[in-house]
Amino acid sequence: MANNISFDLTAPGAKKAIIKFVIRLAILFTIWHLIYGQFLVKSGVIERPLTNIITFSVVQTINFLSPSTKQIAWAENLPKKNDYLILNDQKVFVIGYACAGLNLMFTYVSVILLLPYPLKRKLVFSIGGILIIILANIIRITALYYIYVYQKNAFDFNHHYLFTILMDILIFYGWLLFIKKKKV
Repeated sequence: MANNISFDLTAPGAKKAIIKFVIRLAILFTIWHLIYGQFLVKSGVIERPLTNIITFSVVQTINFLSPSTKQIAWAENLPKKNDYLILNDQKVFVIGYACAGLNLMFTYVSVILLLPYPLKRKLVFSIGGILIIILANIIRITALYYIYVYQKNAFDFNHHYLFTILMDILIFYGWLLFIKKKKV
């Protein structure tokens, strides 16, 4: 039987624990954005292979869903830090390094690491959550490709708002699962 954790904000020390959590999260995010902004973005050391994996998967998904003699391919554009999809030797869709979801993964894992749970649970939910975020991102980018190709005027709304909200809901749901069930 799974134990549910309840958060009693009136319990002694609750306010102090929340403040401590928020401060630790702010420090972690500050460090991340300094390291990310100064080193990781410029080098592409994490985002480049992650974007390549996602782009490869998107291409495989599109070619599976839309089998034809005209197969989609992809290539890296290193100077611009993006990948692009190719159809008939023409660039048809760009996937930027920022689309890889590295910041989303960091946000998801950061909250989990700062919560007071066993390390095993944190590792299982962190790794599982990252894999789910990558899978959701592949689905998101594949859907955006089809929206771009068939309904270009709806692309910006879906890219900047709808899919952003859906990814945020996914992360929030992952956190809820993490704090709700205590089996792992």
